[in-house]
Amino acid sequence: MDLSLTDTTRLLVDGFGAIGALAVTLVLWRRARRSTVQNVLLLVFGLSGLFYAFRALVRATGIEFFGALTLLLACALPLGALLLAETLLRRHAPLWIKITIGGGTLLGIFAALLAGSGIERAFSLAIYVPCALLLVLGLIVFRRRDSLSPMENTTLNAYGRALLATGLLALTDFGIGSPFGLSALGLLGLAYAAAAGANAPKGWLDTAKELSLAFGTALLLAGALLLLLRPETWLDAASVLVVTIAALLALSVLLRLRSGGNDQQRRLFDRALANARTDTLPHFINDTSRVTPLEGLILIQGDDLKDYDPALLPQAFEGRAVMHMSSLWGAHPLADAREQLRDLLLRHNSTHAILIGDNPLQIGLVALGGSAMLDEDERAMALFQKMAALIVKNTGAA
Repeated sequence: MDLSLTDTTRLLVDGFGAIGALAVTLVLWRRARRSTVQNVLLLVFGLSGLFYAFRALVRATGIEFFGALTLLLACALPLGALLLAETLLRRHAPLWIKITIGGGTLLGIFAALLAGSGIERAFSLAIYVPCALLLVLGLIVFRRRDSLSPMENTTLNAYGRALLATGLLALTDFGIGSPFGLSALGLLGLAYAAAAGANAPKGWLDTAKELSLAFGTALLLAGALLLLLRPETWLDAASVLVVTIAALLALSVLLRLRSGGNDQQRRLFDRALANARTDTLPHFINDTSRVTPLEGLILIQGDDLKDYDPALLPQAFEGRAVMHMSSLWGAHPLADAREQLRDLLLRHNSTHAILIGDNPLQIGLVALGGSAMLDEDERAMALFQKMAALIVKNTGAA
């Protein structure tokens, strides 16, 4: 089956988008335990990865069945994005937004059934997808977030920027502004944010710096290929550039997942740990809680624990230094102790508890944003706990 240059470009860009999304899905799927945010991320990236994989298969094989599946998945994506936004914000969306996106999903499924019967015009109803994504973006931007931790806000901002790019680039899938469908590039940005987690770029300027590196490298590679291939039209040159950008973004996601986050951020944490004052525990916490993954850490002790049993809380850690909220649910012999620690985390809107000392009882609480990779952050917290416990042992409790 001969494909036009435009279709070949779309196939390759969608293929790279599927690789990035499914890589995040696989990493999340293989985790022994997942938080609520990670379960929603698993759903979102699983649906997205299958969507772009099936859309690439439609162009590669011409089989209409894949086209119907593509439309079904496309209409479910805004609903997944809404669930992700609600989970990250820890607040429900207004009812009218839920009705709008839910209703659009039902209409889209109906359109997919019509498209599967051969009525291709039904696909035009999926224009609601980018509109719904931008509606979810508005929820992220304008919803109050003062109860969220600095790291949660950082991660949410990164998802918001990626969602904006995805919503705008989704318009190109309908032939608006580009001969190629480029929404997969926005999804790769979303996958990059998920792989980076709290280490994602903190603002528009930082994001532009990271993207400019990928774009500049893509220009160099594309230029080298164009010198060899000598394109006849601007469309040929644009195809090479777009595919190169998609390939580099997919590679960036894979490298992020492989390394477990941002090497630069880990170096900043190591430096903060090495330079932190160790004369007292408050000084040590103040110096180390300015960087990821301890940014915004709070120390719970004394009167802060008056509503809890000081003998039960340490038992909930089961000999571990760090406990994640997701580990505290379900039936367990230490159900009473786990319930107390869970209540403490919920009361302070935190995701992780760090047992600094049990005599007197001192617990550090941290709220991490939604991330596909938590192992590196939890190892950093365990290192912090060892040093903090030594400080308490040598200097006494705060």
